[in-house]
Amino acid sequence: MKGMIIRHGNRKKWVIALTFDDGPQEPYTGQILDLLAKYSIKATFFLTGEKVEQNPDIVRRIISDGHEVGNHSYSHKTMRCRPLKWLRTEIEKADEQLLQAGACQPISFRPPFGRTSFLLISLLKKMKKKMILWDIGPKDYKYAHPYEIVGKVLKKIKPGSIIVLHDGGGDRSVTVETVNILVKDIREMGYKFVTISELID
Repeated sequence: MKGMIIRHGNRKKWVIALTFDDGPQEPYTGQILDLLAKYSIKATFFLTGEKVEQNPDIVRRIISDGHEVGNHSYSHKTMRCRPLKWLRTEIEKADEQLLQAGACQPISFRPPFGRTSFLLISLLKKMKKKMILWDIGPKDYKYAHPYEIVGKVLKKIKPGSIIVLHDGGGDRSVTVETVNILVKDIREMGYKFVTISELID
């Protein structure tokens, strides 16, 4: 299982992967895409199959804009203490929706809430999927001001870091503001933004 659970990239390369969970959800996903386009930055969106099914047009935009998409389960329910058949169905249903929207294989996976289990890891290995976690999770959904989130990220950032923010699951207007500040600050530090597949290549 070594090498299939990813928490960060190469610590010697000045690259960063900016990732978003729980979407797509408008208007926030679209607003984030506008900002990423403005700054010519590529990111990775871990999408839930249920929301992909409901919002196929924004998923197609994510892909056509050159961003990467990943599987964040179908229903976004915890995957701990679940039977194997349920786990497989959650992953396969989300993959199906992503592929219909134009995603390309291989599709990486991020478990809801970052919660995993031996059974899930074993299944992903059989499915030849990498599990993408993170080393910087500022819990953007908890804060009312973008500078609080930016400060938490910049305090922990290192070469190869994977940052997780959220474009779905509630009001994400603060996250949108955070992205506008954060990408400029990270660039000024000398980092380049890459997708997950580029980070772990």
